[in-house]
Amino acid sequence: MNIKLSLDKEWQMQSSEKISKHGETISTIDFDPEDWYKVEIPTTVINGLLQNKKIEDPYHGLNLKSLAGYKKEVTTQNFESHYKPDDSPYRSSWWFRKEFKLDNSIDINNKQFWLLFKGINYSANIWLNGQRFAGTDYVIGAYRQYDFNITHLIKQESTNVLALEIFSPNPDDLNISFVDWCPLPPDDDMGIWQPVTLYSTGPVAMKYPFVRSKLNIETLAEAELIISTKLQNNQKEEIKAILEGKVEEINFRKEIILKPNEMRKVEFPYIRINNLRVWWPYQLGLPELYKLDLQVKVNDVVSDSTEIIFGIRDIKSSINEHGSRIFTINGHDILIYGAAWTPDMMLRQSKEKDAIDVAFVKNLNLNSIRFEGKLATDHFWNLCDKEGILVLAGWCCCSFWEKWKNWKKGDIRIAEESLKSQILRLRNHPSFIAWFYGSDFPPPGSVEKVYLKVLEETYIGLPAISNASSRPSDLMGETGVKMTGPYTYVPPIYWYSQERRGAADGFNTETGPDVCIPPFESLQLMLPEGYKHVGSDVWNYHTGLGAFNNTLIIEEAIEKRYGKPKDLEDFANTAQVLAYECWRAMYEAHANNFPKATGVIGWMMCSPWPSLIWQLYDYYLNPNGAFFGSKKACEPIHIQYSYDDASVILINKTLQKRQNLTSKIKILNMDLKEKFCQSINNIIIDRYSKKELFSIPKINGLSKVYFLILTLEEDSTIISRNFYWLSLRNDIFEEKDKWFYTPLKEHADMRALRNLPKVEIKKSINIEESEKLYEISIDLENTSDAIAFFLRVFLIGEKTEKIITPVYLNDNCISLLPSERRKIDGFIPKKSVTENVLVKVQGWNC
Repeated sequence: MNIKLSLDKEWQMQSSEKISKHGETISTIDFDPEDWYKVEIPTTVINGLLQNKKIEDPYHGLNLKSLAGYKKEVTTQNFESHYKPDDSPYRSSWWFRKEFKLDNSIDINNKQFWLLFKGINYSANIWLNGQRFAGTDYVIGAYRQYDFNITHLIKQESTNVLALEIFSPNPDDLNISFVDWCPLPPDDDMGIWQPVTLYSTGPVAMKYPFVRSKLNIETLAEAELIISTKLQNNQKEEIKAILEGKVEEINFRKEIILKPNEMRKVEFPYIRINNLRVWWPYQLGLPELYKLDLQVKVNDVVSDSTEIIFGIRDIKSSINEHGSRIFTINGHDILIYGAAWTPDMMLRQSKEKDAIDVAFVKNLNLNSIRFEGKLATDHFWNLCDKEGILVLAGWCCCSFWEKWKNWKKGDIRIAEESLKSQILRLRNHPSFIAWFYGSDFPPPGSVEKVYLKVLEETYIGLPAISNASSRPSDLMGETGVKMTGPYTYVPPIYWYSQERRGAADGFNTETGPDVCIPPFESLQLMLPEGYKHVGSDVWNYHTGLGAFNNTLIIEEAIEKRYGKPKDLEDFANTAQVLAYECWRAMYEAHANNFPKATGVIGWMMCSPWPSLIWQLYDYYLNPNGAFFGSKKACEPIHIQYSYDDASVILINKTLQKRQNLTSKIKILNMDLKEKFCQSINNIIIDRYSKKELFSIPKINGLSKVYFLILTLEEDSTIISRNFYWLSLRNDIFEEKDKWFYTPLKEHADMRALRNLPKVEIKKSINIEESEKLYEISIDLENTSDAIAFFLRVFLIGEKTEKIITPVYLNDNCISLLPSERRKIDGFIPKKSVTENVLVKVQGWNC
């Protein structure tokens, strides 16, 4: 029987500055790791110090600045672009040490033992039981995986000692970068940042098994599977092996004779599967999965085996007649609507957090996410497979990855091996639909040639894009995508203004109006006493770098559009309103313009630390106004308003035709006097299409701010509802765009909303317990004679009054007419609840 052991517990860590011994001694049982830090991996060095409570929480306030080795001179450029100061404790190497024993019952005869490292940042010397078996000449590159045969070094009867001497990256290394999103810890995230596994095989090992499928997109009922793996003979003599596989009731086998120490690719090219279950993205169908059992036998004994979960789907990508890159899934052109994901600033991993992030993707009604340089855990990818979330992944911008002219001898090999490692890791995931081998720029032809060769050898058919901007590459030409921003505030009309560089056309790989200020209850957690005001030192430190190191543009937009807030709470509440209307418009405009607009990746979905920018939910897992505006816009069946021509549009992002629908359009003045009302009956809309329902005429006598209410009904039940607040004054742009936004000459005027009378809201919550969740139902009623504008619901603990997160609601940030009642449903993971739950309502005028 073979073994597979996760080596994640009971590691020890220490700086080489505090150790006089060398690796051949440190990696023996005789060495005493006195005063070493006890850590669990994956971990960076600074996270290891935090585990041992040797530093203050670097996520809070200005604590990160106080850490030894902090790069104090960094104000405008990315942290990883600067060398560590001379006194940094991370200029020297750090040791990671692990003791482990094999089970005495394991028969090690005819066994091969392997150590799999899935991520070391950045380079390392590695010892086992007093012998160095790998050095920094080979173990170098944060994104590389290493699979070492350690059979000649491992012991069964006594304790084994594994030791790694790890060196941190420098600015001229192919490192991990958070760009201008947040500061980088002073260790530059050095450490063992991905899992380490010890496993065994017999004389023949399987490497890199892979399942590809060729789906009949005409019938969607049959496919051919192409199953391959490499077989490695680890003996000095010829071996006869039998490779066997099974997919449900389909069995296949092949006999192979391997030469001494030979590694050979073996393939089953034409395995036909009928009556299949197709893997579909979220909202288009079920993400059906299959299991492949694969094993290799020698002398009728299993030498190695594996299990692969895969999906059968067809992914194609091309540039359409509009010059826009479009993705075709199982024969259907679809709109990519997603957001950019980021891990934790110290690369900390948590299966629970993975599950929360993927659940939020679905709760947002998004169908995709983008990984820029931070490529997530295997568990995260498995969840995306299971839930039908599409993933676009690739290298990061603005770091040494794109400074090709400065690459050192050997960097091209590191880049090549890094790409190979990641594609081999990810290629079995049906959620994986594209790889960007550049970000802001395409690589030069010499590098592009290397990348394309790796992709051809590892994953034929994977859509590969030279970069995430519109810059053409030497070998692949036009990209069909753009990276035009904006990255900070623009009003809703921006996305409909075709003269604007970031308007809703093409495929925008990163864009968004920001205004991602956390709700007030999160700011209370984030800002220490003495810093609880806009523009404080802590406030600005928790923004970004360069053009994004303050919130001045957002502050101006809030004041000129909604009036000057009276305090921090008012500022935060107003920001939620502004964010909602801006993010909703971004996604709505792209849906309205499909297929000229084929994709939009919101910048961003989450943050690597407590932040004031680029997030739909904050570090405390609390969704903001941008979250619920995005969620509203991305409904699968959605009625929406066009800011450019006042048309009312129906969007169907499902594969089902809908008919017998009814739409109602109503316009109210601030005093709720009805100025317009229109019903449209017997609406039919084809699958995955849009339909213009009505063009609202010019209406006289409107108040400075007025309300537009759109509803869509099916069988007398409202299936889509949209509430807009609009101004008689238009936003007017400056003539020229800046690279990250377009300034305004004049702002739309929503200040009259501050004159809304106070209202009373009656609220109640019902909670029902299931196996893993609490299902909640919140009833709201406006008991007043005025509109209750922008009601935001959140939950707190009865005793502690702390916010409860994560909570997944089907709607939020709603407005209620007098006497109107609304129910909001959702659920809470049981782990989130430790006390009785109370519902809180924060409203504009309540």
